[in-house]
Amino acid sequence: MKLTSTATLALALVWSSVAQAEVSFKKLTLSEEYLSEGASVGDLDADGHLDVIAGPKWWRGPDFKNSFSYAPVQVYPITGKGLSAYSRYFFTFPIEVTDDKWLDVLKVSLPAKPAELAINPGEKAHEPDNTQHSCEHCLAQKHICNESPQLLKVLPGDAKQLLAFSQNHITLAEPTTDPKAPWKVFKVSGKNKRFKVYSHGLGAADVNGDQLPDILEKAGWWQQPKNWDKKSAWKFHPYDFAPGKGGSQMFGYDIDGDGDTDVVTALDAHGYGLAWYEQIKSADGNITFKQHLIMPEKASNNPKVLSFSQPHAMACADIDGDGIKDIITGKCYFAHNGKDPGAKDPAVLYWFRTTRGKKGTTFTPHRIDDNSGVGRQISTADLNADGKEDIVISNKKGTYVFLQAGQ
Repeated sequence: MKLTSTATLALALVWSSVAQAEVSFKKLTLSEEYLSEGASVGDLDADGHLDVIAGPKWWRGPDFKNSFSYAPVQVYPITGKGLSAYSRYFFTFPIEVTDDKWLDVLKVSLPAKPAELAINPGEKAHEPDNTQHSCEHCLAQKHICNESPQLLKVLPGDAKQLLAFSQNHITLAEPTTDPKAPWKVFKVSGKNKRFKVYSHGLGAADVNGDQLPDILEKAGWWQQPKNWDKKSAWKFHPYDFAPGKGGSQMFGYDIDGDGDTDVVTALDAHGYGLAWYEQIKSADGNITFKQHLIMPEKASNNPKVLSFSQPHAMACADIDGDGIKDIITGKCYFAHNGKDPGAKDPAVLYWFRTTRGKKGTTFTPHRIDDNSGVGRQISTADLNADGKEDIVISNKKGTYVFLQAGQ
């Protein structure tokens, strides 16, 4: 789809007409080494403070000055042949699986590799340069093949599930009663070659308003059945949210405030484009969507139109405290060893303020940093208990915390 002059004008207006946000951030550099493609947040040492996890290392909160490891630490090169220049840590998801006071960590490696559960990684802290010692690891699920898995509560009950593509299926996996046993894997879809290794774009949200989260992917959404038997395939509703390669994590929430669930997604994790999709329901109850571009699908030479490439990771959180979720994303630094469009442009990190108005909903971009960007996973949390959302990222530039400084 080509960007029309009307869309270009709308993007320019979003970029230029709103005053600079009062929100600002303080950047903390935890490491300048390439350890992982994502970072997460959890209280690993059970001291009541949130810690930052990036690959096999973690930094103790609330000041993040001291680092430790729970597995052998390897620093990866930024470029190299084949998979040599990619960390074996793409995602870390803190989760309570064992019946004790210690958090566990679900680790997802390179696409097509298994997901593993690190048991109580904060119970015994190893040195930050440890190359030999590890906490206990157990297989969780074989063959996680896509580049945007998420740990979410999709099915009824208290447990969270790992949402992923696996062996040509969309799957949901959750722990069993034995915390060290492989997770129970449920197939949401039938076997489909579309769900191949290195696929992009995945998320979950209640699209049809029946109080059951559905699954979002770049080609449409999968409707969760009521009283699902955990065997039959969910009903697929096709819609091209990202007709090309597909984006990063996908999110659904009521963006425009009209009471239904809209969708936000990057259009190409290795190219350009960011959009939100307004839900449109016909008189007979059928659901479709209307695209609203936030960033164009191609690089722009217009200085008033923000355009950066490789939005490979995304988060949605209320950054400015107005009760409406905003978007956090940026440029994935050297996602394909510098071979993607705009690879040598600054590694920027932005948040986009969501504003609902009489003339519609707009997303106003505010730059956080231009020398960090994103990897494959962004995490947000109130790290210092001041009531404001902070941001954590890790990629080929290093591992960083962005503490919200004021409003």
